[in-house]
Amino acid sequence: MRRRPVLFFVPALFAGCAGAAVPAPSVPGPSATFTIEPAVETISAADIQRRIAFLASDELAGRDTPSPGLDAAAQYAAGEFRSFGLDPAGDDGSFIQRFPFDATTLDRTAVLVETRGNAGAARLAFGSDYFVLPARIDSVVGTPLFLGPPRPGVLPPAEAAGRPVVYFIADTTSAGWQLAAGAAFQSSMAARAGAVILVMAPDFPVATIGMLADQMVGQIMPVPMPVVGMRYDAAKPMFEAAGLDLDAVRTATDVTPLTGSVLAVRTPVGGASVDVPNIVAVLRGGDPALNGEYVVFSAHIDHVGVGQPDETGDSIYNGADDDASGTAAVLEIAQAFAGLERRPARSILFVLVSGEEKGLLGSQYFVQNPPVPAAQMVANINIDMIGRNAPDTVVAIGQDYSSLGPAAQRVAGAHPELGLTVAPDLWPEEQLFFRSDHFSFAAQEIPAIFFTTGLHDDYHRPSDEPETIDNDKLTRVARLLFRLAYDLANTPERPTWTAEGLAEVRRATGGN
Repeated sequence: MRRRPVLFFVPALFAGCAGAAVPAPSVPGPSATFTIEPAVETISAADIQRRIAFLASDELAGRDTPSPGLDAAAQYAAGEFRSFGLDPAGDDGSFIQRFPFDATTLDRTAVLVETRGNAGAARLAFGSDYFVLPARIDSVVGTPLFLGPPRPGVLPPAEAAGRPVVYFIADTTSAGWQLAAGAAFQSSMAARAGAVILVMAPDFPVATIGMLADQMVGQIMPVPMPVVGMRYDAAKPMFEAAGLDLDAVRTATDVTPLTGSVLAVRTPVGGASVDVPNIVAVLRGGDPALNGEYVVFSAHIDHVGVGQPDETGDSIYNGADDDASGTAAVLEIAQAFAGLERRPARSILFVLVSGEEKGLLGSQYFVQNPPVPAAQMVANINIDMIGRNAPDTVVAIGQDYSSLGPAAQRVAGAHPELGLTVAPDLWPEEQLFFRSDHFSFAAQEIPAIFFTTGLHDDYHRPSDEPETIDNDKLTRVARLLFRLAYDLANTPERPTWTAEGLAEVRRATGGN
């Protein structure tokens, strides 16, 4: 699942008959009786475990975009789709769709954050005192303007233009600090500030500063202005040079120029454009009247690569749950569909995207350059992080936004043997509907639903390892989603948005 970069960021149980056969499509088949149960049974915990063990192995080095590990994962997935007998839907008759990635690299030897005052200059240490997002502008020097905690909708004054603006970020939770940082960035953008300085709370972990320093240097596109996340104690001299006590003023909402203090920020970047892979396969539907329409599965195959070592010295962010779990599920579901005795009425697209961790890049490219008309994609089922947490619960984000939610509840209710509750969004403060690849489809007004089992302490850490995955749960979730897609592919009516859901999507995309 995409981290929130600083520029952005249990209901009813089921009842029903176990093992009930899903109605077959209204097309001729090779036998008078038909059930999908043999195909469902091919989705197995052993296969899930094997797939994740490869995708999240140290040999793939965290599948960063771009990286040799990502390319190896893409070739593996393409080979699996080929072995299932699916049709390729990538470039030039292949399973690979490539798109341009403008890789940027921060020059660590030349990056600079320095506070200056009457007592002299103090150069901060990259990776321990601060992290930074590379910026299109090379440097900013000026008297900082302190604005207190960020407040959504409250813009900096006109005097912020061209200057470093400083915010205090009080919340150290993953959701809290990144949402606050997003509000600070957006406000600063509107005010045309020169740089955004985020003074992190006193107990913000130094290890997280280091992790973010490593992860942020490879942002796909430098942001318009430098964004600096600064350790609390490292920021104090900047306030002291202005005669202020950070402890006393940090929550003040007055606009306060830090007169007597000068902040210098330099974020020199270089880079080049490379092509990176999406992997796309299709199962042609069996109904001539409906096989020109598509149910789309998606998951991201990339992760965040190699970064700051943890306390054990491990620096490979394997991404077993994020999102080798979703990738493995898509592969298992694709194999199950390919093994059906009778194909569903609609076609099924299987899309594994890269660049999700850099900003939903692969899915955005896919929907803008689709192998089939986007208007013929009737639904997107996105799978991102489904291998952890409560063994009896999977969350369907956005289920109130379209008829996909009731469809998921109906299918799950018919199969209590799966032992799964389909819960609504349990973490609305995380804004998960806007943070994974389904949103690229929703932005094209394709009904979309996002299945996840949620965040955990190993999220975006080297400890997201294969042995942490609940393979039994993941298997049951994959079986549920296979059944859901089969139902959608055979239901004559296309899925539809609710009025509220479509309005929310249009608000989030500016109607475009």
